Amino acid sequence: MEEEEFQEPPPPTPEKVARRALVLSAVTCRSMIDDKQDPWAKEMSTQILEWLERLDLKKELSEWEKALLTKPFGELSEKDRRDGSWLSEAMVILAWALGKTPLPSFDAQCDPPDVGSCLGFTQPIVETALSSPQLLPREQLSEYNEFIYNLHWRVRDHRLRGGPYDFESLARKAWGEPILRHGLKIIDKDIALGGIPLTQAPESARRSITSITQERHRASNWLIGYASEDFYEVTTDT
Repeated sequence: MEEEEFQEPPPPTPEKVARRALVLSAVTCRSMIDDKQDPWAKEMSTQILEWLERLDLKKELSEWEKALLTKPFGELSEKDRRDGSWLSEAMVILAWALGKTPLPSFDAQCDPPDVGSCLGFTQPIVETALSSPQLLPREQLSEYNEFIYNLHWRVRDHRLRGGPYDFESLARKAWGEPILRHGLKIIDKDIALGGIPLTQAPESARRSITSITQERHRASNWLIGYASEDFYEVTTDT
């Protein structure tokens, strides 16, 4: 009996991308405000759930997202707050794919409140990304996926083995000219962070680019239909 050939799932529809982006805006917001002492933060945690209900988005929640969003205010673990906050970097990729916001530079953290606002966070459905959603051309999404894949490989390889690398040549082979896309900077043929080669950048900068790249790679893979329709099961193999 012949084994069935594995087929990649189809890319998500524009509406599915919009729904996922809005869910991520809710998760990101709750994660970032959970340790705030201001009364508005606790009120916002309730408003988030009410908003998801109005937009019929609760059925989009994973079990982890559901647990995070329904946990009493102020009781999220440090890990959940951290993981949820970094999902803003996946959110910005989906918002960009929907044409709602420009891509931040490859090494710059996004502005979560600004991205959420562009998506219509807490707004009526007609004022959100769910109103006639459209995606950027497939070629544009695939081009970015090639970029983030190779960037993630270099960042991950450096954390594992250290040392310099001729990323400039790799980039030229991977996507051609111009190699300096999406804010990429090169010094001494390698990725530069804050005007410093990756190998000399402070640990804080290397940790940041690792988290940024991981979440953007996951979102990009999901957008092109790589590996799984379930957002959290999408792998970021390099």
